[in-house]
Amino acid sequence: MENLKLCLDTDVIIRYLKGREPVASAVEKAVINYESYITSITVYELLFGVERAKKEIGEQELLGIMTILPFDYASAKRAATLHSSLISKNMDIGIKDILIASICLENNIPIFTANDKHFSRVNGLNVVTYSQI
Repeated sequence: MENLKLCLDTDVIIRYLKGREPVASAVEKAVINYESYITSITVYELLFGVERAKKEIGEQELLGIMTILPFDYASAKRAATLHSSLISKNMDIGIKDILIASICLENNIPIFTANDKHFSRVNGLNVVTYSQI
């Protein structure tokens, strides 16, 4: 893979934190071998999960070593266009994944996810799975 940057999706981070293989090992490799990013949407999803469970699972340490990509105006504009397009094709992937995909597209960073079924619907988004790490 030429791009040495990866944005880790919520699902792979949760699998890492819970020790679910083979994704957990791939996340470890990704964080060591790639410039690792996370979106502000994923930060929200992780913190919401912690709040609901009333239990931390090591998310703060992992978040501390990654750069957080914000949901800014350009990402919002892209998300609106993308969401409308996917809905019109009956291929909606859900608002949180739309926001995450838009942030990745705006920053030209591939998404590392275990949910390639959803993200592969997004034209132009480079989707990376655990087997590619």
